[in-house]
Amino acid sequence: MAAVFLAPFYLLCNAYIIYWMLRWLQAAAPVLGTGVGLVPVLAVYGFLMVSLLTSFLVRRYPARRYLKKISDQWLGSFAYILGITLLLDGGHRLLGLTKLADTWLYSKAGMAVTGTVAAVGMAAVVVYGIRHAKKISLTRYQVRIPKEYRAGNGSRLKIALLADLHLGSSVGKVQVKQMVELVNQCEPDLVVIAGDLFDNDFSSIEDPEGMARLLAGMKSRLGTWACWGNHDINERILAGFTFPVPGGVCVDPRFDGFLEQAKIHMMNDDLLLMDESFYLAGRKDPQRIEKTGETRKTPKELLEGVDRSLPVIVIDHQPKQLRQLAAAGADLDLSGHTHNGQVFPGNLLLKLMWKNPCGVKKIGGMYSVVTSGAGFWGPGLRVGTDNEVVLLETEFT
Repeated sequence: MAAVFLAPFYLLCNAYIIYWMLRWLQAAAPVLGTGVGLVPVLAVYGFLMVSLLTSFLVRRYPARRYLKKISDQWLGSFAYILGITLLLDGGHRLLGLTKLADTWLYSKAGMAVTGTVAAVGMAAVVVYGIRHAKKISLTRYQVRIPKEYRAGNGSRLKIALLADLHLGSSVGKVQVKQMVELVNQCEPDLVVIAGDLFDNDFSSIEDPEGMARLLAGMKSRLGTWACWGNHDINERILAGFTFPVPGGVCVDPRFDGFLEQAKIHMMNDDLLLMDESFYLAGRKDPQRIEKTGETRKTPKELLEGVDRSLPVIVIDHQPKQLRQLAAAGADLDLSGHTHNGQVFPGNLLLKLMWKNPCGVKKIGGMYSVVTSGAGFWGPGLRVGTDNEVVLLETEFT
C-alpha cells in the first residue's frame, strides 16, 4: 500500500512542476501560459499525471495495454522533469545570492531562454532514452574455469545469457525478434534466461503464440534453460508498487503453456548433469516464493552431492548469496534483475546496493556474471545503459 501513502507526495511534486512550467510559459509563450491557452496545456498534463491511476483501474484490453505504455513512459519522463526542475530551481536560488541576481539572467527573457533550453534538453533525453531502449546490443565476456570439460570440443562452452525480457505491454515481438537473431548469430552451445520473462500480467502480451514461436527459434546444442524471476507472477502494479490480487497471488498456468511452446525448460531449485560434462542448477526467486508460499533450497542444499571435479553453473535471477554459492561449489553464477540501473543516474547508485551490479566479477573461486537485461521494466527508457544479449565464452583448463 506504499503507493497510497506516496500519492500526496506525487501530487505535490506535480504541483511544483506545474508552477514552474506556467512561469516559463508565461515568459516564453504567453498565449499558452495565460487565459484560454492554459486549458489544453493543463488538460494534457493532467491526462499524463493521472495515467498511472487510469492504467491501473482500466482492466480491459487493448485499452489497458495502450494506457500502460503511456503511463510507463510518463513515469520515466516525470522523474527527469522533476530532477531537472529541482536542479534549476536550486541553481536559481543560489545564483540569486550573488551579483548575477541583477543581470539579464533574472529577467523575463532570461526565464524564457533558460526554461526553453531545459525543456528541449529534457525532451531530447527522453526521446533518446525511448529510441535507445528499442535497440539490443551484443556483449561478450570470457571466463576461464580450471576444470575439465569432457564433451564438445573439450575446452570451451559458449553460453548465450538473457534476462529481464519483461514480455508484455512494452516489450513485444520486435524486440524478441532482435534477441533471437542475436542469439543465433552467436551459435551458442547453451541458452540461459535468468528470470523475469514476463511482466506481471500474461494478458498484457500481444500475440503470445507468435511470441512463443519466435523464442522457440533460438538454436543451441543443449537447448534453452531458465529460472523464475520476481516479476514472473500475475500481480496488479501501480507506479511500481504491487497490490493484493482478489483471491490471492495467481501463478498463471498460461506461463507454463507459453514456456512449453517456446521450448524453454524452467528450473525450480533443480540440478541436472548436462552432457555428462557439467552441472546446471536453476534457483527459485526469493521474492516470488514469498508470494507463492513456496520454499527454496540454500546454496549448500542445492549443490549437495555434486562432483566438484566437474564445472557447476547456477542460474539465479538476483545476484545474491554469491559467497555462499561459491563456498557450495559453484563455478559460475548467471543473473539479471538489476537492469544496471536502466536509467542514469541509477547505474551509478546501483554500485552501493549490489556486490556485482552488472558485468563479470570474481567472488572467491566463482565468477558472477550479471546482465543488464534484454528488455526493460516500467519506463521504456534506457539512458546510460544498454539492452543486451550476453555471449559468455567459458574456457576450461
